[in-house]
Amino acid sequence: MEKKLILNYRNMKFICSIILVLTINFGFAQTYTIKNLKINDDKSQYGVVFYKGDKVYYTSYMLDNRNRARRDHDKRLIYTMFEAEKTKDGEIINSKQFIKSEDFVFNTSSAGFSPDGKYMYITTNFMKRGKSYKRKLKSINLNIQRGEYIEGRGWTNFEPLPFCDPKYNYGHAVLSPDGSTIYFTSNAHGAHGQTDLFKVKILGDGKYGEVENLGKKINSPRKDMFPFVSKDNVLYFASDRVGGVGGLDIYSYNLKGDPETEEPQLLPKPINSRSDDFCYVINDSKTEGYFSSRRPKGKGEDDIYYFTIN
Repeated sequence: MEKKLILNYRNMKFICSIILVLTINFGFAQTYTIKNLKINDDKSQYGVVFYKGDKVYYTSYMLDNRNRARRDHDKRLIYTMFEAEKTKDGEIINSKQFIKSEDFVFNTSSAGFSPDGKYMYITTNFMKRGKSYKRKLKSINLNIQRGEYIEGRGWTNFEPLPFCDPKYNYGHAVLSPDGSTIYFTSNAHGAHGQTDLFKVKILGDGKYGEVENLGKKINSPRKDMFPFVSKDNVLYFASDRVGGVGGLDIYSYNLKGDPETEEPQLLPKPINSRSDDFCYVINDSKTEGYFSSRRPKGKGEDDIYYFTIN
């Protein structure tokens, strides 16, 4: 009798496992196909964002005239953005260094855009060129700057967002689909972990609302960063919280869901791996997108991967 009960329990456990797997598969109701892009090399490439039409921006090392990665006075590599085009099969071609890179000291990365494409939000150091640099400083904190596109002049008039405090780091700014809210990463006052996700309302005329932490449902005691909000108001972000696959993992959170019951959902393989996976973006029809990863068998430090969903 006891043996029979054990066998029945094992059978039930097996059936429950099958049901769980089916629930997860049908819950996502999608299959990811990924590929490592030809543009990747031995350097770091990451953070693709869509712009208008087939235009994209991504981040890599600033290059000199010999196509070598540039370094600052302290031999640190400098990040900058690149403008490029996307092909029908997801490849990134015709890359050129963002022309405004030279306006900023050290690093420029992580472009975000207003829905109308008029404004660009970038991550860069607080200090600009022409200002004195004290070599005793080991690092200069990051802030978010907004620039505007003016016909005939290109991207210009970059200014730090007023809520950025030089005592903290701010970056990875993205806008909500309606353009009313900025989501970003920071270690500002009130952070639950090393870095948290925050949001702030755009009030217009250069004014912004109060900076709000997205709360403990989304932010963990560890690193939460690289937000992206899809057209249907799903927040995607990277976190190294407990319970992930390994390193930074990509999660989704439905911003339209009930905040009392909604929980971040770990994206499935092959999006997540045992290495760092981050910078997930998806197009408006949710059929294709990009993410970045430091997984084994990549070409460089961080590689850009293209995915399609069936």
